[in-house]
Amino acid sequence: MSTNSMTTVPGMVEHHARTRPDAPAIQHGEDRVTYAELNERANRLARVLLANGVGRQEVVAVHLVRSIEWVVSMLATLKAGAVCMSLDPKAPSERTARAIARTAPPVVLTSASGAGELSAGAARVLVVGEAEAEAAPGAETGDPGIPVGPADLAFAMHTSGSSGKVKIVLAQHSWLTHGVSHGVAVNRTGPSDRGSWLAPTGAGISVHEVCMLLWAGASTHIAEPEVVASPPALREWLLDHGITQTFVITPVGEVLQSLDWPQNCSLRLMTVGGDKLNHWAPEGLPFEVTVSYGSLEAFQIANSLYPWESRCTAATATADDRAAAPPVGRPLPGVRVHLLEEDLTPVAEGTMGEVWVDSPALALGYLADPALTADKFRPNPFGAPGSRLYRSGDAGRLRADGVLEHRGRIDDVVKIRGHRVEVGEVEWALGRHPDVARVCVVGVREEGQNQLVACLVTRGPVTPGELRSHAVRHLQEFMVPVAYVLMDRLPVNTSNKIDRLSLPPADWRKWRPAQPYREPRGEIPRGLAGLYSELLAVDRVGADDNFFELGGDSLLAARLQARIDGLFGVKVALRDLMAAGTLEELAGQVTLRRANDSGGETLPPIVRRNR
Repeated sequence: MSTNSMTTVPGMVEHHARTRPDAPAIQHGEDRVTYAELNERANRLARVLLANGVGRQEVVAVHLVRSIEWVVSMLATLKAGAVCMSLDPKAPSERTARAIARTAPPVVLTSASGAGELSAGAARVLVVGEAEAEAAPGAETGDPGIPVGPADLAFAMHTSGSSGKVKIVLAQHSWLTHGVSHGVAVNRTGPSDRGSWLAPTGAGISVHEVCMLLWAGASTHIAEPEVVASPPALREWLLDHGITQTFVITPVGEVLQSLDWPQNCSLRLMTVGGDKLNHWAPEGLPFEVTVSYGSLEAFQIANSLYPWESRCTAATATADDRAAAPPVGRPLPGVRVHLLEEDLTPVAEGTMGEVWVDSPALALGYLADPALTADKFRPNPFGAPGSRLYRSGDAGRLRADGVLEHRGRIDDVVKIRGHRVEVGEVEWALGRHPDVARVCVVGVREEGQNQLVACLVTRGPVTPGELRSHAVRHLQEFMVPVAYVLMDRLPVNTSNKIDRLSLPPADWRKWRPAQPYREPRGEIPRGLAGLYSELLAVDRVGADDNFFELGGDSLLAARLQARIDGLFGVKVALRDLMAAGTLEELAGQVTLRRANDSGGETLPPIVRRNR
């Protein structure tokens, strides 16, 4: 019997193998293994790792796609007392090579096809399946019995920071067991559940999906890549396989929850995570949609199902709830969330601040990066001596009822003319337009000022002008984006999150709302067009264009007022300038004042041109 207690995932698998040996554990297509078979295969491979010189707390690289072999390899690594680093074979080879060079694993576990493509350095490459088969006949297949406890390292997770720099997060068994045990309790997962596995193996979400189901003794069902890539195909797969709970990344979940579902389907819970949820699920779905909020550094922070009696999901949301973006729920047991200023002082109650996390499920830090570890993991001034706080980089607000609202990244709070603007709030407003499917708002620096640009994927034909009109109706003037870039898709990074660093595209300026071009004629219209172009950094301005639709604001309008005075020698009241609909209308006002100031004949009033 192993000395792995039921406080680690391998220990729980060993327990299920003893008490429910024939219970289904993993299914992939026609291939399936029971808990007894899974545990035996993991034991055999663990002994192969030990025979190949893998020592306690050394890293083993697992270079496999979603498969039974990945689960066997992950468990075998942990049973050997080693540290699992999962690498996605579909990731760029240069990224994989850097991770291997950084951690110097003695062994890399891979597939037959992966062995030929891998640049493993000094590591020994073992093909899973073949390595097990080469074990000595009659070799021991019982649990290895290597002591593994909560404080031991379990995972080295390869990720990318906001700057693109590779980070490797080191996490202990306590990080995993606290997260999955509370996840099982919140989701009410049991041995009869049939869960999906959809995430790529290089993502931390895979650890969450698989280990939570293993902890509960449920069965894990592996979807093929072509299924995961298509929400309609994924819906059919979930239905055909009788899946009862599924975890999907937020963009996929937003599409899935909008599809038609039979009322008698087996699915009871859809959990979304990995990105901010912008849309509530419609009422009347035959399953709950919940938000799970966490990160590699702080596993399982909050969930909108917790506690069940006070859950905040689409099934319980009030009209007031639906007037704002869905929250991420209450912090899980043992987790405390602090909303702090940069100097670690708490923000005023009910206001936005940066999310700092005090949790038993904090990672240890970053491999070979003490400076980053010290920056992200700070001594906890609110907790017991020796405890730590994790700086998430997220912006959040705690409601009066203790529910946490995720407001995007703290870096995505853009200061516009002295106002702090949360791009998430702008995204929420634009996402309410019926033709907007996805939206990402980013800050840009133009002429020494911060401005907002909206990048959108739409469901139907809609113009930048229509989108701006919608924004004006729902947002304060300083929050209205200056451009509305229509895209076929939003770029994503290796974690399938929106890649904000790639936005906006270089041609974003052409997406400023504008009218069909009509050449300005006459001295004053042409002069105004030059001023518009200079102040707004627009190449071409037409007679029917609106200063504010092209990106102008009250501050730029004041500068325009001064430029008009300097160029034409007339003063236009700021309120009149702001009320002028088109360049041509403003030219009429300037012409009228010029004539009045010179004592000339008063011109007839300008007639607003139909647009």
